Amino acid sequence: MSNCFYGGFMDIKEKLFRENYLFTKEDVLKSIELFIEHEKLNEEPRFSNEVVKNRVKLCKKFLAAVKKCKLPALSELWWFYEYQFLGNSMELNLCHANKIEVENDEISGMTATVEHTLITVECDYLTVEQYASMLGVEPVTVRQWIRRGKLRHAKKTGRDWLIPDTEDKPRRGFTCVQYVVDKEAKIESDEFPLLAACDSISIFQDQDNKRKFICYLRNYKTDFSSELELTRSEVERLEHTIIESGKARVEGNIQYVPYIRDVSD
Repeated sequence: MSNCFYGGFMDIKEKLFRENYLFTKEDVLKSIELFIEHEKLNEEPRFSNEVVKNRVKLCKKFLAAVKKCKLPALSELWWFYEYQFLGNSMELNLCHANKIEVENDEISGMTATVEHTLITVECDYLTVEQYASMLGVEPVTVRQWIRRGKLRHAKKTGRDWLIPDTEDKPRRGFTCVQYVVDKEAKIESDEFPLLAACDSISIFQDQDNKRKFICYLRNYKTDFSSELELTRSEVERLEHTIIESGKARVEGNIQYVPYIRDVSD
């Protein structure tokens, strides 16, 4: 490959990178504002009206936190800012792009690492009774959801449970999930002892046999991996164990990403 061609290819990568990611405080603020407008639309709809209000409230709280901070422009190539809505919180991260793939003058794939979490803003939490009132259900129903591992962002404080006001009632059926264990933490369980060896737990439903579930247990530091075949009741007990431990969080899903730059930029 000639130096000229190589240099031109890198220029395309850099140009596309600069067009698609966030590098200044102004970039981040503009993107969050557009994200808030998207949340208000509640397309499909995805969430109940009360939960939408609370999600927007969290977004605005996060926007205010970013406005208050000193956030320098990033001039070093391949570094960028990224924010995530994680169900019960929002995070602003400093990230580094490690590999970018370009196809037809578009970024077709990119791997990046979160080097630092800069800002974390949490939602408000409700008691079982308050959460039941918000959704118009009985407290006993909420407790059943908790026992079955259906409220994935709930947390236990002493003997009591608290639920994010941004978490809606569980949907019918099963939604695949990945839990990420906190650094250096270990989830202890007599029924699922391999949890202690993992920093990532992913659970999927078999599409050919809806009664069967596969749990992938991994530790990326030690290169350990294993898998379990589980029944629905076993999955519910597994998720309850993970949630009750308070040592893991649900990995963020792919979400709407506003495009902040005009075509003429």
